[in-house]
Amino acid sequence: MLLSICDNPSVLEILRIIRIVIQFIKVIVPIILIFSLLFSFAKAVYSDDNDLLARTSKSAIPKTVAAILVFFVPTFVNLIVGATGDNVSYMNCLKNSTNEKIDEAYIAQAQVLVNEAKEKLSRSSYNLALSKVNKLKNKSEKDRILKEMESVLKEIEKKEEEDRENSQFQLLEKYFWFPVGGRDIVVKNGVQFAPGTPVATGLTAHFGGNDSVHQGLGGGHGAIDIGVSRGSYVIASKSGTVIYPTANDRIDYPEQAIKPDAEGKYNCKGITANTVTIDHGDGTTTQYSHLLANTITVRAGDKVKQGQVLGKSGSSGCSTGPHLHFAMTLNGKAVDPELYVSGKNPRP
Repeated sequence: MLLSICDNPSVLEILRIIRIVIQFIKVIVPIILIFSLLFSFAKAVYSDDNDLLARTSKSAIPKTVAAILVFFVPTFVNLIVGATGDNVSYMNCLKNSTNEKIDEAYIAQAQVLVNEAKEKLSRSSYNLALSKVNKLKNKSEKDRILKEMESVLKEIEKKEEEDRENSQFQLLEKYFWFPVGGRDIVVKNGVQFAPGTPVATGLTAHFGGNDSVHQGLGGGHGAIDIGVSRGSYVIASKSGTVIYPTANDRIDYPEQAIKPDAEGKYNCKGITANTVTIDHGDGTTTQYSHLLANTITVRAGDKVKQGQVLGKSGSSGCSTGPHLHFAMTLNGKAVDPELYVSGKNPRP
């Protein structure tokens, strides 16, 4: 216990004050006692008062003993503490409470904290180390440790940035990203699109629509159609597990642009070719269809991250032109994706 106290620079600074007080008492009090005794003798002699001289002589011995005791009290205490078997005397702590020893203690303590900050990449350990280093009077040692701390600070800042990104990513993962990737987004009619994505046509079909292309689907269009150029990247709107396509499912449906019949109707029966479906593990699934042939990068069982590229947009299957058919289900029931997607896409 005493050893750890003696190595603590803050304690040593307090002990330095105590040592100064002890030195003052050790020297000044005996001097005061001796001068007081000499003054009393001088007064008795010059007053020619025998009774005063006798009293002064009688008090001389106690005052002299007191002066000697005060001078040697620290030594006596040291002997008593040493007799108890303690290996480190408090007197050693007092002796170590010099400017040089305090500086050495700060250096040792700062080095321990720097090593801890380096190992744990801890900002608090770094700040504590800096507070100790700033108290150093040894300039060369101070500069040496500060230089070492520069590289530690860079590593800490790098880790903090990664932690912030991970925290942001975890927060954003609660939302469904718009399925066409991009770092920033363009808002058109309340729906978010990636910059550079042709959005002149915006959504070519809304959820539940029953336009000429989607007539006869029963209950209307179960997705939103996003008009994009051929070959635009399609990303996972949220992390999850791919459940389609399996190894046996086709991903090479060719592109086609179906045309209306004589009555102006499209008889494609809603075939959504080259599809990826992801189960997000929270009761929701998302589906990405009409992808460009042979561009799908995932298979059933794959774990995908939010923002991961799944393939490229095309016009495969029952399609009048390049677009992305984006569908969602909640607990097995089709829902409108426009109610769930967010434009917060910080990375493609």
